[in-house]
Amino acid sequence: MSDTLYSRNLDAFRNALTGFPKRAYQVYGLSLLYSLAPQDVAREKYRLGVKPRSAHDYYNLGVLASSEERHQNALELYRMAEEAGGGFPELYYNLGLTYEVLKQKAKAVAAYQTFSELAKKSESEELKNEVRQVRAHVRQLKG
Repeated sequence: MSDTLYSRNLDAFRNALTGFPKRAYQVYGLSLLYSLAPQDVAREKYRLGVKPRSAHDYYNLGVLASSEERHQNALELYRMAEEAGGGFPELYYNLGLTYEVLKQKAKAVAAYQTFSELAKKSESEELKNEVRQVRAHVRQLKG
């Protein structure tokens, strides 16, 4: 299958999921599910009745909740990811953002500091740059 045909089918699958999810699965089955963005995969698995089992499952559902501005729900999902063993920097970054939106500044600072500690172990220049930005933001939050 060519990239063009694949891309067209993936776009059609995404569009069908938006308005007619049952029809999308009748036409495409699960063949394109894992071609979606991680948070969209999490949403679809949830819609299909698959319960989250890993820290990444809860995290991706949290990202989805955050993107839909369901911040209290996102917080609960991020906390569940944390309880499920989620020790990855992105979790704590998003947890910090969520606490900040919910006006819980001290908890946001703590989450950002955990992010910085976990991220400083990374080899990625992009992540190291994010750590610098987050540390500057933490200084602002602390006043």
